[in-house]
Amino acid sequence: MCYTIEINMTREQIEKRFGAKFTDGEDYAPGRKVSAFGLPSVPVICSGNPDEISLLTWGLVPSWIKNEESARSIRMKTFNARSETLAEKPSFRNAFRDKRCMVLVNGFYEWQHAGKKKIPYFIRLRDDIPFALAGLYDNWINRDTGEVLNTFTIITTPANPMMEIIHNTKKRMPAILSPDAEREWLNAGYDSRRLAEFLKPFDENLMLAEKVA
Repeated sequence: MCYTIEINMTREQIEKRFGAKFTDGEDYAPGRKVSAFGLPSVPVICSGNPDEISLLTWGLVPSWIKNEESARSIRMKTFNARSETLAEKPSFRNAFRDKRCMVLVNGFYEWQHAGKKKIPYFIRLRDDIPFALAGLYDNWINRDTGEVLNTFTIITTPANPMMEIIHNTKKRMPAILSPDAEREWLNAGYDSRRLAEFLKPFDENLMLAEKVA
């Protein structure tokens, strides 16, 4: 799975790398070990506005959720979305069709189980540049207050051989988009077979993993 990411970049670095501008950059703060369980705001590029970088909250709340209690409950279960079932799960199938996004990071963390120990690893690309994780987003309106909640989830795939050794329990990894695939992932068209091509285990030869304290 993917519950902890690193976004240790300046606004300018992110904008230059992804060719888009922040809409609310003054609220952006770089972070190490950004945990989904803190419901953080994370820089994301959405298919609806591919030239803008927005801050969305981790934990997807589908637009059809009826009340705040249900919204609070479901978002703790939607930090990740399995690539194999996106077109089937009610929480994700509508977003998979027309609300895809890229979550902008420079790395993520995973824990290896060794007996009773959990060994943390930091995983990044070998060329050490920012990269995009495939995600979905949605916009939920609180019917009582009118507040709009903009949220996202990170898509996961089966692990590649390197990640199988690190994430040796669930054997999953986030879906990493190559730079060539980024804009097409955001494209408004919907072809489930074509989109599935982007949601495969990333080449381990392009990645580095290191133990961290």
